[in-house]
Amino acid sequence: MEAKERHKRNVAKEIIELAWPSITEQMLIMTVGMVSTIFVGRISASAIAAVGMINSLIFFFQAIFSGLATGSTVIVARLIGEEDKEGARLAVMQSLIMSIAIFIGLTTLGYIFAVPIVKTFFGSVSPDVFKLALMYYRIVLFGLPFVIIDIIIGGALRGAGDTKTPMYITATVNVINLLLNSTLVFGVTYQSRYLIPPLGVKGSALSATISRIIGGFLQLYVLYFAKRRINLDIKEKIRFDFNMMTRIIRVGIPASLEQVIMQGGFLVMQVIVSTMGTIAIAVYQIGMNANSLAFMPIFGFSIAATSLVGRSLGAKHFMLAEIYAKVSRNIAVVVISVIGVFMFIFSRQLAALYTTDPIVIKMASDIIRIFAVVEPLLAILNVMAGVLRAAGDIPYIVLSAFIGLWLFRVTIGYTLGKVFGMGVYGIWIGICIDFVVRSVMYSYRFKAGRWKYIKV
Repeated sequence: MEAKERHKRNVAKEIIELAWPSITEQMLIMTVGMVSTIFVGRISASAIAAVGMINSLIFFFQAIFSGLATGSTVIVARLIGEEDKEGARLAVMQSLIMSIAIFIGLTTLGYIFAVPIVKTFFGSVSPDVFKLALMYYRIVLFGLPFVIIDIIIGGALRGAGDTKTPMYITATVNVINLLLNSTLVFGVTYQSRYLIPPLGVKGSALSATISRIIGGFLQLYVLYFAKRRINLDIKEKIRFDFNMMTRIIRVGIPASLEQVIMQGGFLVMQVIVSTMGTIAIAVYQIGMNANSLAFMPIFGFSIAATSLVGRSLGAKHFMLAEIYAKVSRNIAVVVISVIGVFMFIFSRQLAALYTTDPIVIKMASDIIRIFAVVEPLLAILNVMAGVLRAAGDIPYIVLSAFIGLWLFRVTIGYTLGKVFGMGVYGIWIGICIDFVVRSVMYSYRFKAGRWKYIKV
């Protein structure tokens, strides 16, 4: 019994050592995201509404590449577990080749059809919000290719067990973003004269785009010139390996479909909220931004679970994979429950960081309290999803995402919010029900145990 407890403690230590850089990375992203949103929120409710809508659209575009990143993470983790380092390098190269081909087309078309795209999703908003949204979209779209590079390479490094390098790059990028936001949004004055004029929403867009471009180049530098667990040689001839591409795609396409379903659901929710007025949009955006507080530790433990479970399955250590999964889930639930308590107690103070509008503060604090109650379920569903991804059981995740987001979040949210007139409160009830449904579905699938024997 003592040996078993000692083994569990060692597993917990290994999980935490792998998770903390990713948690730190998410803390940096969350902090800068909050500060950026606070800056924009101080401009006007229209500004925070416009930025929130376009960020939802950009996240939807990123969904396709997140699938490739997941495919790269899972395959690299398996190959590292099989001690096939050359195969892992080849997997990274093929992921980059595929992502470059896709994002060139996506970015080009996204800019050419900028007005129809924004009008299709957010045509019902007020003219001032639409104008700000279109300007923000056109600027941040140029940073999208570099976000994709960051996602792909970062995913490969995490699959190999290197969570520190992505953390360092994220730290650099977010510090740059924060500095640029602090100077470009409100400008810089000296002796009552502007050294840098205030750019408002345009300043926020430029800050995000410039920092993302730098992040993409940093990831490429690390991949080709730094000594890490996985490296490519700049002199190495580009190789097309369709067998490896197929292997990545087998994982990547379902993962992309999962992200398209999820981000599509998020986007539809944003569109529904956009018909409820500027106040509702601002409240929803603040609530979703506060969501990043909870997601911060979950992301780290989900990444740790994906990497450790994937490597264990690659080495045929099935029981160890199950232990990693359970311990990762339990730690995540404890940590996020503590965060939930603080979010519930200080919900009003948290909402007041984003705006001075008393109506928005009141409604947003209510939303944050609702979310704080269901946070343990968010931990379960995200960590268990990470485990199933590592196992290659992504079709089930796709099914769960469709059921949770579209049959419950979107349908119930729309019915309560629009049909029954509950507004943004009805939207948030739908979100909470989605958490319940997916956490139950993932837990059932994990308990069944068939995920341990899937070939990828």
